[in-house]
Amino acid sequence: MICYYRNSNGAEINLMKYPYRLITADFFDYEWEEQTYNGKIYGFSRKQFEKNIRLDVFCKASEFPSAMNTLESIISVDILNDTPGKLYVNGEYLSCFIKGVKKEEWEAGIYTVVTLSVLSDHPHWINELSQHFYAKDSSLNEETGEFLEYPVDYSFDYTFTDIGSQNWYIDHVSSCPFLLTIYGPVTNPRILVNGRVIEVYTTLEGNEYLILDSRNHTIIKYLSNGTTQSLYNNRYMEQSVFNRIGPGAVLVSWPGTFGFDIVAYIERNEPKWVNR
Repeated sequence: MICYYRNSNGAEINLMKYPYRLITADFFDYEWEEQTYNGKIYGFSRKQFEKNIRLDVFCKASEFPSAMNTLESIISVDILNDTPGKLYVNGEYLSCFIKGVKKEEWEAGIYTVVTLSVLSDHPHWINELSQHFYAKDSSLNEETGEFLEYPVDYSFDYTFTDIGSQNWYIDHVSSCPFLLTIYGPVTNPRILVNGRVIEVYTTLEGNEYLILDSRNHTIIKYLSNGTTQSLYNNRYMEQSVFNRIGPGAVLVSWPGTFGFDIVAYIERNEPKWVNR
């Protein structure tokens, strides 16, 4: 199992690596809350939930204070920032806060059992599935055959794909929220996702981009001078541009005159099981 915590500042602590060792946790347990009316069930929902992680810290006496201070410095940040961190299990993450810490058998100064109380208001384990779509003229330098860099640093391997229409498959049981990043230069970028229109009425220069976040219902333009601008009221309004996408086969069509990325957030009730 892979298990680590990344706080809202980006610092990580591996809960499976010396001197920390995961003992047990209820990662794989979940429960839906039924919604009823007149004694009939008409739906289910999930609100915030709490998970418990039990681990031990075991090391030399000279290392023990540093190990405990490191743990505290990483897990306490998110409450102070009022920004959730991410608990990763087998490559999927839970957006959460560490709301409580209990320590047992710490008196000898070489060993303790720590119980972490994890609270999330978005009780889903997330796997991010990314797909990239390229502009006909700007994705590929025709003289050198090399790809050009977008103004945002992404650690992806960019490979040229068909222009104007591209098939994508989202292997999941339900539709997914998404994050759409559109890169300039382009005026009024328009994208069809299985025939559904996603369009924003704006002009992006070559070093500008916009991010449409379907989870938060925001559209933010990042200008070349370092400022931002909300484009929420500049969106196509005949139908929602924030509707989830997938699952299954997804056909994405666009004019081919600009590039963009889509990140689909695959939400699961529990982390994936993997071989030990």
